[in-house]
Amino acid sequence: MNRLKYFILFLTVSMSYNGIAENGSWVLEKDESGIKVYTRTIEGESIREFKALTTITASRKSIAQIIVNINDYANWYPDISEAEIIKKVGPGEYYVYNVLDLPWPATDRDGVSKMTIVKSEGTTIIKMHSVDGVKAENDDYVRITKSYGFWKLKTIGAKTSVHFQYFASPGGSLPDWIINMFIVDNPFQTITLLKEKVTA
Repeated sequence: MNRLKYFILFLTVSMSYNGIAENGSWVLEKDESGIKVYTRTIEGESIREFKALTTITASRKSIAQIIVNINDYANWYPDISEAEIIKKVGPGEYYVYNVLDLPWPATDRDGVSKMTIVKSEGTTIIKMHSVDGVKAENDDYVRITKSYGFWKLKTIGAKTSVHFQYFASPGGSLPDWIINMFIVDNPFQTITLLKEKVTA
């Protein structure tokens, strides 16, 4: 019985390792103003995933409050023209909706995600992943049907380390310059504006 357990554990770890190995290595794309933005290729996808890292002199709680306040995104979050919490699913779980205002001639995108907030000692993780069947599609937008990511906030003394990671397949066709804008410049601007908002 113990051998069977060890075999299942080995198989699970091997499968997890293989799944991770399918993705490319992280490449540093931008390092400026204390913010680092990396991208990597995702197996089977033409769009890259990004992660942005920084440290903010502010409490983890104050930063988390801004990130989970979806209804305020249109006032500060870059390129989001509309955002709202659709429904509370359960403790720390919400359905959220947002609209991305893309440069002409691209069609604006919208998406529905499930936001899950998980807290542990010294750490808050805010997870997001796309969901179907929650809100009807709007003919004015292209629906983003595949997206996932997270914010990881970790208390370090009087400061908070911020790890923002996300992947989204925008659907339809987009020029490369718009795609590159959203996987490098957008997360950099997001972190920059978050810093300004939390320290204002």
